[in-house]
Amino acid sequence: MGGSTLKLNQTQNRNLNPFQVRLQQQPGARSRAALVSVDRLLMQPEVEQADLFKSVEAPRRRREFASVDELVVSGNQAFDELDNIDFAGFRNDKDLAEKMLKEARRELKKLHPEGEGEPFQRDLRRVLHARYLQGHGVQVQSHLDDTELAGLRRYVQAQSSGMNVADAVRSINSALQNGEEAVPALLLEAERGLFRERGVKDEIFENRLAPLGVQGLGALRDFADSWAVAEGGKYLNQVQGQSLEEMRQNMTRQLLDSDGYLTQGLDSTTALSLLRDRSSEGPPTNATLAESINEAIRSGETDYFKLNQAGNEGILAELGVAADDFAVSDKALVEAYPDVKPAEARAERTRVLRDLLRVLPDSEREAAIAHLSGEEADLISAEGVLHKYLGERIRDYSGYVTGYGDMDTMQRANLTSGLSRLPEDVRFQAFHGGNAGTLDSLQAAIEDTYGVTVHREAGVSPRDNESYAPFVKDWTVQGLVDLFNALTSMSKDGKLPEDLKGVVLSFMEGSPKSPSMTPVELKGLLPEPETFDRPGAYSYTEGQSGFFGECDQDEKGHDGVVLYDDSLYGPNGDSAVGLTQAEATLIHELGHAIQLGGTPGAPKKQREIEDAQRMAEWSSLSGWREPGGALADGRMGDFEYYYDPSVQVDRRDQVATSYGASDPCEDFAEFTPWFFKDPGTAMGLSAEKFLYYNRLVGDHYSQEQVERLAQDAGLAPQELAAAATRMREKVALAPEQAGIIAG
Repeated sequence: MGGSTLKLNQTQNRNLNPFQVRLQQQPGARSRAALVSVDRLLMQPEVEQADLFKSVEAPRRRREFASVDELVVSGNQAFDELDNIDFAGFRNDKDLAEKMLKEARRELKKLHPEGEGEPFQRDLRRVLHARYLQGHGVQVQSHLDDTELAGLRRYVQAQSSGMNVADAVRSINSALQNGEEAVPALLLEAERGLFRERGVKDEIFENRLAPLGVQGLGALRDFADSWAVAEGGKYLNQVQGQSLEEMRQNMTRQLLDSDGYLTQGLDSTTALSLLRDRSSEGPPTNATLAESINEAIRSGETDYFKLNQAGNEGILAELGVAADDFAVSDKALVEAYPDVKPAEARAERTRVLRDLLRVLPDSEREAAIAHLSGEEADLISAEGVLHKYLGERIRDYSGYVTGYGDMDTMQRANLTSGLSRLPEDVRFQAFHGGNAGTLDSLQAAIEDTYGVTVHREAGVSPRDNESYAPFVKDWTVQGLVDLFNALTSMSKDGKLPEDLKGVVLSFMEGSPKSPSMTPVELKGLLPEPETFDRPGAYSYTEGQSGFFGECDQDEKGHDGVVLYDDSLYGPNGDSAVGLTQAEATLIHELGHAIQLGGTPGAPKKQREIEDAQRMAEWSSLSGWREPGGALADGRMGDFEYYYDPSVQVDRRDQVATSYGASDPCEDFAEFTPWFFKDPGTAMGLSAEKFLYYNRLVGDHYSQEQVERLAQDAGLAPQELAAAATRMREKVALAPEQAGIIAG
C-alpha cells in the first residue's frame, strides 16, 4: 500500500470513523473550520470561476443552457472508477465550493434575469445539491427537484466512509438507470448495495432488515462495522429482532458469545459495556476477563461495575495480587470519591492498579507489589504509593535526566518498564554523563546497533508532507528507550529483519487535524455518539494527536515510522505483559514496514505487486476476502482500500485484537508484537500464521523453538507439520485467488 497506516488512540478517536483518520494523510487537507454548508454558501459574495471538478481532473466545456434541467444534469461526469474520486478533497474544499456557487449563480441569471426571489433561490439550491452529488459520482437526472436532491445529498453526506459513498452511489446510479424515480426507493437501493457488499443475502435484507427503513438500516450497518468489524456480514445475516434496538442487542450478545462470555441476565447496557471492554483487550487478557466475569455471572452477579471489577481482579490474580490484598470498604470509597458510587469507584481503582502493574516486567512488578504491601496500601492509596515508588525506580536507573517529575503514575510505570529492560551497558552509557548527552547516546546506540535512522530535527518533516512539519519534535528519552527495546525485540543475533533496513523513525506531538467527511450539521439524521462506562480504562491516556503510531513509504518505497506522544502515556491492555504501549506501537508499525512497501528503489508497479502478493498471502491464512470472494490484497482495480468494511474475515478467532480485525494489514501488524514478545500467544492464535511470519522474517525462531512453542500450545508434532503444509499450499495459491496472476 502506498499510503500510510495509522494506529489509533481509541481514547481520542472513539467516535472517529477510520476513513476520517485516513484523510489525515491528504496533503493540504483542511480542518473542519474550513468547511461550509450550502445555506451559508448562499449568503457568500461572488468569487471568480474555477473548475468544479478539479480534484477529479475532469474537463468541462463552456456552453449555453436552454433550461434549468439542462444546467442541472450538465454536471454529470463519467468516472472510470468511483473509488478513485477524491471525496475528501471535494467535501472539504471551501474555495471549490465558493467557485461552484459563483458558477451556478452566473448561469442561473441567464435563465432567471431577476437574479433573486424564491424561484431563483430554489433553482440555485437545486444546482448546488446536484453538483455536490455529481462530485460524488451520482448521475443526476432531470426529474429530481431541489427537495429530492437535498434528500439524496443528506444521505450521501451522512456517509463518513469513502468506500460507503462509492458503494452507495453505484446502487443509486443503477436504480436511476432502471427507471426508479422515488428518492426513498433510491436510498433503499443504496442500503441494499451496502449490505450486499458485506455479504448479506438479498432475501435476508428484504424480509428481515428492510423494514427498519433507511435510517435504521444505516444505524444497524454502522453498529456492525464498529463492533463486528470485519465479520459484520456474518452477524447481520444472523441477527434477530423486529426493531433496531432488538437487533443491536442480539448482535451484542452474539459477539460476546463468540468470545466465550455469558450474557444471561444482563441488561443491554451492561452487555454493550462488556463488549466495549472486550474490544480493547488482547487474547490473554480477554480470556481471563471472560473466565472471571462468567464466574461472577454464574453466581448471580449482573451489575456492570462488579463484573468489570471481577474481570480485572482475575487479571491481577495472574499478576500475583489476590482480590483482598488491597481491600477497601465502601465507606472509605465514599469518603474518597463522594460523587461516585462505591461499586464504580472500586471497579475504576481495580482497573488502575491492574494497568500500573501489568506494564511492569516480572521482577519490577514483584518488587512493586512487595512495596505496596509494606506500605499497607489499599485500592485508594495504591496509586499514590506507586507514584512515589516508580519515581525512585526511574531515578535509580537514570538519575534525574528523564524529567519524570512531571509524569503521572501510568507514564512513570511505562518509563520504569522501559528502563528496566534496557541493556545495562546502553543504560550506563546514556545516563552516566547527565542530561547533555543522553539523547545523542541513545540515538547512537540505536543507529549503530540496528542500522536505522533516528530523525531528530524538530519542525522538519522526514517525508514530503510539510503539513506534518510543525508537529515533528525531537525524540524524548522515554521514546528512545522504547525504540531501542522494540528493535532489540525484533532482532536476531543483533540483526533486524531484512525488510527493516534503512527505516527512518521520527517522533510527533499532535498532528494535522483530520477533516470530517460530514461538513455540515445533519440534525435528525446522524445519531448522537454512544458512550458506555469503562471504569479506569482511560484514566491516564493523554496526548494531542489521537494516534499512537504511523507507517508509510516514500515514492521510492523507503519506510518511515512515526511514534506519537499519545503512546507514551497509556496502559497496554491489548499487548503482552511487561510491554509498554509505545514499544508495542513501534513493533506494530515496524510490522507494517515488513509487510508493505515492496523492494525499496524498485519501480512503483513492481512494488505494488509485491505489496498485493504479501497481503494476499497473509489473507489466505485467515480467509480475508473482498466482495465477490477474491482474497484481499489491498487493491480493487487501481484503488487502494484500507479499513474497507466490505472486506470480511472468515477466522476472526485467529486475529489478535479488534483493531487487527479492521483490515488485513492491521491484522498483520497486530500479530507482530505477539510474535516477537509473546510467541506462545501468537502460536495459539494460528500455527499457520506463526509459521508464515517466521519464514518471512528469516526464521527468527529455530525449528526447536517452534516445536516447543507448538507443544506448549497443545499441538502435536503431526499437527504442526500439517499446519506447515496447509500454510505452504494456501500461500502458493494466494496470488491466483486474489486475481494478481491469472489461473
